[in-house]
Amino acid sequence: MSSRLNHVYSQLKQRGLDGLLVSVPANISYLAEFLSRDAYLLISGKRNIYFTDSRYTEEVGKSLKPGFKLQECNGSVFKRIAEVSLSLGLKRLGFEERHLPFAEYNKTREILNGRLELIPTHSIVEDIRQVKDAREISTIKQAAEITRLAFEHIKKFIACGVKEVEVVAEFERFIRYQGCNSSAFDIIVASGPNSSQPHHLSGQRILRENEPVLIDFGVDYQGYKSDLTRVLFLGKIKVLVRKVYDIVLKAQELAIKKVRPGAEMAAIDKVAREYIASKGYAGYFTHNLGHGLGLEVHEDPRISGNEASALKPGMIFTIEPGIYLPGRFGIRIEDMILVTNKGCEVLSGTIN
Repeated sequence: MSSRLNHVYSQLKQRGLDGLLVSVPANISYLAEFLSRDAYLLISGKRNIYFTDSRYTEEVGKSLKPGFKLQECNGSVFKRIAEVSLSLGLKRLGFEERHLPFAEYNKTREILNGRLELIPTHSIVEDIRQVKDAREISTIKQAAEITRLAFEHIKKFIACGVKEVEVVAEFERFIRYQGCNSSAFDIIVASGPNSSQPHHLSGQRILRENEPVLIDFGVDYQGYKSDLTRVLFLGKIKVLVRKVYDIVLKAQELAIKKVRPGAEMAAIDKVAREYIASKGYAGYFTHNLGHGLGLEVHEDPRISGNEASALKPGMIFTIEPGIYLPGRFGIRIEDMILVTNKGCEVLSGTIN
């Protein structure tokens, strides 16, 4: 039995649960160890059952590992889950509270009619997903390499007169040819004053001379995500833009130097935030320093001033300080960091 399943069994025992209904797609993919679509997974000490419909049964049948049973559901999946749970004699079934809609919860509870108790749970699978194994690290490194190649390609494509959405389209075309499923998220190309919006929606604005262009992008490679932010400059770099860029870059360097096993996440955030504050921009760094990534582009760990947990070898997350001057411009520099046994490795390459 895999260590992933053993972790879930251990958590069920500690929480007094007979089973867990897994509905978060990334958690199902993680436990089943293949890219899951439109499915539910029931984990229990008696049997592990993968529920999906006839659109996917052939695909799943080729990928499902020993220890799992495939259950085809072409009617109500919740009715079938309830029936199977009762047939296994389960009394207390955990469910993932952040991903089971209230209407579906009510429907399942109605079918059960008090014969089985539904218990909300949080982070049973997410906790173990924070530390990546060797195969996951290898896959994420490949995703990071494709992201690096895409950035090198786009530097040759970008020019004054090109629209933000055209840059997005070229990214997406390039990464598909590199074997990626898709981009990891909606690619951000934010030119000029649009760059002051951390999650700008790329639009029809034309890139202009003497303006920064903030590009935040990533790929989905075999289910695993990458995330990288760079700022390019067309024409001359204005004095204030260069000053802010250098501050953000230094803040990131200071934070990366702090990354090592045992380091507190809040302390990593603090060193970057305090440096930016010391330069007079405390109110313009408006988000956490970083986030974990893997099967999801935003997952634990969170590199935040409110997170006291310690870093562990195998964790992968971003470090992305930023300064955003509303209506003028914004600078963010983001890299993917792997915690190693002795320190860390920057997966996304050097800035050039």
